[in-house]
Amino acid sequence: MIAAQRRALILEHLRRHGADSIIALSRTVGVSPSTIRRDLDFLTDSGYIARSHGGAMVSDGLRTTFEPPREIGSQMAHAAKTAIGARAVELLEAGQSVVFDSSSTVLEAAKAAVARKLRLTVCTNDIGTAAVLAESEALQLVVLGGTNRVGSLTLIGDPGLSFLERIHADIAFIGIHSLFGARLSETSIDVAAMKRRMIASATRAIVLADSSKFRYPAFCDVAPISDIDVIITDGDVGDQDRRAIIEAGVELIVVNDRKSAISDQTRAGGHTGDPPQADPITDH
Repeated sequence: MIAAQRRALILEHLRRHGADSIIALSRTVGVSPSTIRRDLDFLTDSGYIARSHGGAMVSDGLRTTFEPPREIGSQMAHAAKTAIGARAVELLEAGQSVVFDSSSTVLEAAKAAVARKLRLTVCTNDIGTAAVLAESEALQLVVLGGTNRVGSLTLIGDPGLSFLERIHADIAFIGIHSLFGARLSETSIDVAAMKRRMIASATRAIVLADSSKFRYPAFCDVAPISDIDVIITDGDVGDQDRRAIIEAGVELIVVNDRKSAISDQTRAGGHTGDPPQADPITDH
């Protein structure tokens, strides 16, 4: 197991349990206590966690501009991200135009789109996602131009930003750093601007976000959730967040990590869209 995978597993465990000992983490991750200590030192220095006597705990409120390094972020909640991406692609139809945002969860949707072999026109501002989409002969790929954001594969600014003003996509798959407080927010003003423009460019904006995105706000607002058509997340999303989404008139699709999906509630009007693959959750 590579270091990024270990550290992502440690973070997920601590976020679920609040705190734990080095011995318990060693058993959970399946590596030696000395390796866990080195990983905890790295995560502490990076601002993820705080050390306690014989163990570690999650930090009390991350700074709003904090974001994990790409290699760790891509491994966190990986099973949920894969399930979310696969469910998102089930909503696509041949002949559509689709914007793929720069996000580790949207990257999973890109992989699923390639596997489905649908004929689509696709565009993205992510170098890694573009490489995945380029593997398919069924997809007509447009790569948005821009400046590569340091430490990521994200392209920001012009010409991509201006290009988005001139297109009318059927669907935009949007990744987001935070859905806290019924608002989409990001750690960077430039990234927020790109996402805002992507949402405006699409007939249907679909946010792909695992349940950890509901925990803390980020620095810069992108939009209220009422500007979104669909949110796809995993089963750990809390009841309060579910109600806020539904009350905003947004369709909520909840998937589990085995890639089955259930739809909580459709937007106002009663249209159910694709049939659910499991029993529906009813929120009151």
